[in-house]
Amino acid sequence: MDKLIYTAFNTLNNIYDNRSVRAQNMANISVPGYRRDLGTKASGTAFMVGEDTLNTRALAIRDDKNYFEADPGTLSQTDVSTDIAIRGSGYFVVQGLGEPSLSRRGDLKVDENGVLRNGANSQILNTNLQPFNVPPHREIKINETGDVLIVPLGSALGTEQNIGTIAMTLAEGADLKKFPDGEIRVSDGTIPAPDKGVRVIPKFIELSNVNITEELVNTIEDQRAYEINVKLISSTSELDQAGASLLRMPN
Repeated sequence: MDKLIYTAFNTLNNIYDNRSVRAQNMANISVPGYRRDLGTKASGTAFMVGEDTLNTRALAIRDDKNYFEADPGTLSQTDVSTDIAIRGSGYFVVQGLGEPSLSRRGDLKVDENGVLRNGANSQILNTNLQPFNVPPHREIKINETGDVLIVPLGSALGTEQNIGTIAMTLAEGADLKKFPDGEIRVSDGTIPAPDKGVRVIPKFIELSNVNITEELVNTIEDQRAYEINVKLISSTSELDQAGASLLRMPN
């Protein structure tokens, strides 16, 4: 009986965590390149067993790896020369406040210091894993292989200068997860080697891969599961009380 109650309580805890995940997904539906979180994927209850004792002590088992949906999102045409979207699989290598990470966000811009950044203010890294220092220019564009091309100030019309190639990787075989800061990295902290086979689509950005309909349906299912487990706990308590009454000595 105790096992049943502990399992139901653990399920309620997972439902609570998943509710936060779904709220996070819906809050980021308009963020370019956002990867949908999938919530708790593996959990359970462990029971401590002692000799000649009741094994009623229970501990929750959790898999704290942050699973996410890697499928590409919808592409949106912007006609902005610095906007790019990865074609198919792959990631940009970026540098935020923490260690370098992987991103699908391609709404790029050059800041006032000449550093190429995405819409989350993370620095875009080149194939040497260094930030771009963009010289003063009249025009800037990015081609399908990720080369950043500028027309320098004072140069003749039609003059193009390649200032580097954006680091992109397929991260094949890598164990990717979302870290506490929300960034995607390899679980052991290493940086996958740049892959020249990744291609981008200029003047497009990839939207988030969150499906609002699916999130709402899952929220309703979570609510129903919550109600079922609350009723299960209540019913188990009633059964426990009824069983205990049978063991009482008659007056």
